[in-house]
Amino acid sequence: MEKAKGLWKDKLTGIIALLIIGAYLIVFLQQDTGSSAPLPGWLMLTILMAIGLILIFSVMKIGRTKGTTADDFLTGGRGVGHGMTNASIVATWIWAATLMTSSWTAYSFGYIGPWWYGLGAVLPLPIIGFLGKRLRHVMPNVRSYPEFISHRLDKKNHILLTIISIVVSGVVAIMIVSGASVMAVSYANIPYWIVAMILLIIFVSYTSIAGLWASIFCDTIMTLFMYAAMAILVFGILFSVGPGKIYDGLVNVMTTKAVLQPEATAATQENQLDPLNIANIGGIGFLMTNIIGNLGAVLCNQTYWVRTIAAKDDKTIMKSFGTASFCWTPIPIAVATALGLYALSQKLMVGKSYTNGGITMLFTEADAVAPLGAFVALGVIGLLFFVIATLGASISTGAGEIMSMTTCIVNDVYKGHLKKDATDKEILRMSKAFLWICAALIYVIVMILRTVNFPFSGMYQAMGIAFSSAVIPVILSLAWKKTNRDGVFWAIIFGAAAGVAYWLYTGFDMNWGVVISNIIVITVSTITVMGWSILKPENYIFKNVKAKEGNENAE
Repeated sequence: MEKAKGLWKDKLTGIIALLIIGAYLIVFLQQDTGSSAPLPGWLMLTILMAIGLILIFSVMKIGRTKGTTADDFLTGGRGVGHGMTNASIVATWIWAATLMTSSWTAYSFGYIGPWWYGLGAVLPLPIIGFLGKRLRHVMPNVRSYPEFISHRLDKKNHILLTIISIVVSGVVAIMIVSGASVMAVSYANIPYWIVAMILLIIFVSYTSIAGLWASIFCDTIMTLFMYAAMAILVFGILFSVGPGKIYDGLVNVMTTKAVLQPEATAATQENQLDPLNIANIGGIGFLMTNIIGNLGAVLCNQTYWVRTIAAKDDKTIMKSFGTASFCWTPIPIAVATALGLYALSQKLMVGKSYTNGGITMLFTEADAVAPLGAFVALGVIGLLFFVIATLGASISTGAGEIMSMTTCIVNDVYKGHLKKDATDKEILRMSKAFLWICAALIYVIVMILRTVNFPFSGMYQAMGIAFSSAVIPVILSLAWKKTNRDGVFWAIIFGAAAGVAYWLYTGFDMNWGVVISNIIVITVSTITVMGWSILKPENYIFKNVKAKEGNENAE
């Protein structure tokens, strides 16, 4: 057995070495000496590969005994302590959007944008901490939240929420890969398809070694990388530019009525010219969209549930999610204020090129304001640290999302419906196989979206319409014994249908159309499940879940 493991590790090392050599050859062969990109392709590739290799070989060295059974592979052994759990939550919730979209809110809505981003995105963390504690109490041996649904509700709800969980994780993974790849090719002379491919290979390489434990362990490492990079950016701008200069710049934007996004709608330009108003109407609209969308992105996402499952006890769950909320919130607020607000104060205009230290950088779209702000304020060094932070965030979150997709596919589809008597070895083998299958599928979708130029910020704002109708039904299924199973199912369907229908009616409007659609989704689903459960209440006994699970300690 040990010999076989050694051969497998040698094989993996060889594959990684070949990929590195091949990627470098392609980058150099496609190198365009006349490129205006501020960073050379080999440097971007070196940063990406260095991060990936550190994570892969750390797991091979430290986690070689982890994930040897199917249960350990999918749940991390259910013994992860507070430190790693906290770091994993923070790292997993730092998306490319945490840096890119939060800075876009500062650039678009002024100083209040980052605060609305931080508030809207942090609210789900303590909620799922409480619900995760409840889940562990009700069903100690659970592997996924859809598995709980199969016991608490019925087959149709299990299938529906399994699909939703897989889709949510997939959408987030697509956002992560596409966002990081767009960032990479925009600021380095490197092909898009290479960045996307290498990111996915890194995700799967270390998670296939030790499963969820590997994902959580690498999150801990990446948290240190990201905090260091972001601290350099924030304090670098704070000391080199100063808050006074940023404030004066914002006043100048208001008085001169600068048009910084010539192709944007009138509403977008009006919001941007109101940067010192706490009641900026665009910012308030984004806050509502952000709260609803992020509730769906967390509470319907196996990635965050499984971190409550991996924690060693109830105290660890509550402590880790509580402290993670405080650790995470300052990140988008500080980074977006430093980068996005600085860019707005300097009246950086979309479509123009900016030069620093003899190097020129084109401002292609408002979504890319964060790296531009880092470049204009701190030069190539600032851009490098932004790249490191973004790639670190992308790897941490992306690996967790693909692991979650795999868990739901193997545990809830394969074992739950296709082969209920699957052995431990079969589940473990299928888990490792589906990590690669999911990565391949995501790669195909990412490349398709690239060809049609689907906007990154648009995907972020629209995610609440797609799956937030499941938020309240899932919460009530775990917290309220009278929740009706039919009410849950139809609340999810009706809520999503109503939101999509309205958004379609507005012509997929990305201003108030997307805001109202999100509100409709959550409102319709809540009224449906609450009304149905009040009219036809069930009297579910939660200790029956333990009994069905076969736990000898059932209450």
